[in-house]
Formats: sequence, structure tokens, C-alpha cells
Amino acid sequence: MITTEVNLMNFDMEINDPVHGFIGLTDIEMKIINSEPYQRLRRIKQLSGAHYVYPAAEHTRFGHCIGAMYLSGLVGRRLLGQLGLGEDTLQEVRLAGLLHDLGHGPFSHVFEEPLIERQGKNHEDVTEWIIRESEVGDILENGGISKNRIGDLVRGRRTQKKDSIVSAIAAGQVDADKMDYLIRDSFYCGVNYGLVDIHRLINSMEISRDHELHFDLAARGALESFLVARYEMFLNVYYHKTVRSVEVMLIRLIGAADKVLNLTAFETPEEFLSLDDMSLVSRIRRIDPTESEDACEASKIMQMLDSRILYKSAFEKVLHTDDRFVSKVLTKRKVRESLEEEIAESAKVPKDEVIVDVPTLPSVPYNPHQLNPMEIAIFELIEGKRVQRKLSEFSKFAEMMKVYLDVIRVYTFDKHRAKVGRAAREIFQESPDAAMIHM
Repeated sequence: MITTEVNLMNFDMEINDPVHGFIGLTDIEMKIINSEPYQRLRRIKQLSGAHYVYPAAEHTRFGHCIGAMYLSGLVGRRLLGQLGLGEDTLQEVRLAGLLHDLGHGPFSHVFEEPLIERQGKNHEDVTEWIIRESEVGDILENGGISKNRIGDLVRGRRTQKKDSIVSAIAAGQVDADKMDYLIRDSFYCGVNYGLVDIHRLINSMEISRDHELHFDLAARGALESFLVARYEMFLNVYYHKTVRSVEVMLIRLIGAADKVLNLTAFETPEEFLSLDDMSLVSRIRRIDPTESEDACEASKIMQMLDSRILYKSAFEKVLHTDDRFVSKVLTKRKVRESLEEEIAESAKVPKDEVIVDVPTLPSVPYNPHQLNPMEIAIFELIEGKRVQRKLSEFSKFAEMMKVYLDVIRVYTFDKHRAKVGRAAREIFQESPDAAMIHM
């Protein structure tokens, strides 16, 4: 294997990050950060509804992306030399980390559902589009870096054999993005779930013979901590019943407002980049509620959020399944709407006052390029030679985590909680011991 020394980069300035300490920036990174598309990320909350539960969780995509850039650089220094790649690729990897969330809409992932329905695009599609079509692409090209190459890396796209490693640094199974958001979100929420020894993880990374990323078995404890942290952050922060209540309301708010304001009808990067948390709320506040039913709905939900009058969880069920099909079916809008109608009819409440919410994710980070995508590759040193293994062979916890986590909740107004909870239990065929009403 060719090994190239990846030297320290020339940094023109430093910024002080509360999570990682001082982070150096190159000239092109400074130009990207100072551009309008990137500065907009200051106005996009990292966790759209979490500050209703965790008051200090007001941090933004701006800081997270700088953190992801920094960790991408650390991972790049660890691995790129083994591929015979040097500082040019290291700079590309750092820029991919810096730009990976550029296409998030107002309130981050909350904007995605109406965007997918209207344009069939998610935030990753928009990110690549902004990189290629906005001033960000001009800054990259003027700095001697291909905007198309950065677009590929942000998407985790593999255009050559070595990209199985290069693209995985910013968009992989245990990547810079996940490592940063776990510890950053934990820090700002004031919880201890996201405690991960990221430096132990990074220093245990190696490249296998078939150009895949794998970890030293000696770092099993750090890998288990990563899986535990991710699981607990999703269950207790990202999928917290009140956090999800706010996000469900935001989804409905944006859906109704979109029909009045055409928020997802943008055709140019400039139109999209005018959308952020503050501009969206400002535009919704100016809606005349008498204009239409959707205008009235948007105004009503905005007033409820202002007063922290939130939907209440009447039923909850946590599912762990190894069947991806089951998880995908549960998240289909028509399936949810059918369940909402059935529960509302049984509880004798208006259909629009029952909401079924089913967020889902793979407990183990998903890697579609692997034969077993719900597995983390490791190696064991035997007589000085690396022998490829699977983490689940050595970790009962990793074996247990090779599932999809689905949290099914039924929300309604406080006055309907008891009867909606009873109806939901009957329809989901659950006894009170297996399902909960949150009082």
C-alpha cells in the first residue's frame, strides 16, 4: 500500500468552538463560511423543536457544520495517507463536511416532508444543487476545487475505488457528521447521552484490503458507546414525545402555510436561500387567517406554538424490528392517515385532531454499500495480521442493535387524551401494560 504523508494544512485563522476547541480555517474555508449561503445556516436551528424541552438547544447548523469539517479533517489525516492521497484530498474532505447541510430548509428536517411531496427532493438533493448552482460553486472553482467533486462527496457518491473511504468520511456509517451532532446536541441539551470518545474511534480506523473502513477490535468499547449514544439521543432527545409534538405541529404549520405562500415552489438557489427559521415565521405571522382554511390553520398553529399549547401524546409504542419493509410501511403517509381516521372514528373525535407519528431509523448506522448493511466492520490482530470480523461477533449489544427503531405515537389535544388513548390501544391491539398513556 502506498502511504503519503498528509501534512498539517496552512490555516489563516482560528475560531473557538465550545465542543472541539480552536479550529483552524484555510483561506477557501473562510470564503465559504463568509458567503451568504453559508451564513444563512446561522438562522437554521440544528434541532427544530428541542428548545421547547431543552431550553439551551438553540444551536444552529452553522456551528455543527464547522464541527463536522473539523472531524472530517481528523479522519482524513488518519486515513488518506494510506490511500496515497495528500492535502488536496484532505481539503476536499473538509469542505464536504463543511457543506454537507447547506440544503436544509427552515427548522431543518421538518421542512423536508412538504419539500419531498412538492418537489420530490430532500435536503441532500438541495445541498448538492446549492453547491453546484450558487456562489458556493464559484468560490470552489475559483479556489481550484471541483464543485462537482464536492457535490459527489457530500452525497457519499463513489466515482472511483478509493471513494469508498473518501466519501465515507463525511457521509458514511460512523462519519464526522454523526460524531459531531451526537456530542454537540448532547452538550447544548445538557444531557449525558451523547458521551462518545470520538478520538478513540478515529484513531482505531483503518482501511481494509477491499478499500472499506473498519475499526480495531481494541476500540470495541468506544464503538459500543457510539451505538448507545446514538440510540439514547434518538429515543430521549430527537424522538422525545414533546420534541416530536412540536415537530409534528411544525410540519402541519409548514404544510398549511405552503398552500398559501408557496414556500416549496422555489426554482432558483436564491429563492430557496431566502428561507430560514426567522423569515418563515415572519411570513406566516403576516398571513390573513380569513383568506382560506389553510391560512386559518397556519395562523392557529402559529399561535399555539407561541403559547406552548402543544399536542399531547395519548399512546406510545417502541418497536424494534429487523425488517426494513415494516419500518418503511409505518412511515407512509397513507398508512398513517388510515390509522388516524380509524382512531378518530373509534374515539368519536374529529379526524384532524388525531395525529399518528412514526419516526424511524436503523439503530446501527445504515451502510447500503455493505453486504450486511446493519453491521459494523472491525478487524482483530492475530499474530500481527489483520483478520476481518464483525462487531456483533464480539458484542452482544451490537448484535441486539442490528434493528430498526420505530416509535409509534398518537397525539391529540389534551381534552381527548383518555378516549384517544383507549381507541389507539384497541386498534394497535395493546394492553395497558404494553402501551402507555403519558399523564
